[in-house]
Amino acid sequence: MKIIKVTEKGQVTIPVVFRRKLGISNEDHLTIEEEGDCLKLRKVVSANPLGPEDPIWDMVGMAQSSRSDVSRRHDDYLAEGEIARWRKS
Repeated sequence: MKIIKVTEKGQVTIPVVFRRKLGISNEDHLTIEEEGDCLKLRKVVSANPLGPEDPIWDMVGMAQSSRSDVSRRHDDYLAEGEIARWRKS
């Protein structure tokens, strides 16, 4: 266990051993959450876009639909479904 000091501005320094182990570097972002009497820090990892080798691309177009514009109007169809669901309730 490491002990660190909180500055007047509420800042702390993450010891280098933890930064190296978790790959935290300058300009990275962390989330912080309270868990009982503890604080948890977690490195925010950006999502990588899918590459052409990703197997998901083999599945694109496999589903059957009577609509030919689903990829273009996906959000519209979701919204229409939600509106219909709200009206039923």
